Amino acid sequence: MSFAMLEFQVNGAPKTRTLFLAVDNPNSLPVERLQNIPHVNVAFERDKTGSAVARAFIELLPQVKRLKPKAQVWNQQLLDYGQQFQQQHHQPDDDLTQIKLFL
Repeated sequence: MSFAMLEFQVNGAPKTRTLFLAVDNPNSLPVERLQNIPHVNVAFERDKTGSAVARAFIELLPQVKRLKPKAQVWNQQLLDYGQQFQQQHHQPDDDLTQIKLFL
């Protein structure tokens, strides 16, 4: 779910119909519903377990593309993005150069 939130924050609402699923096990994957979808992305942590699960998904659905976080885990990447966004868009009060009042 961190990936979905990050995707929304960075790119806005998807332009095409998009489904985000949280699946913890390849056996829970609705393969029959996904086999005719041309673009299926999976987002797992950047570790051995994430790699193994991604491989299992690719075996079930050959069109799967694995997305990896820049950080070790997607949740950390989401937190890092939020922190960077705040730093880039925050001006301390003493840096004010203009005030507009509308009464």
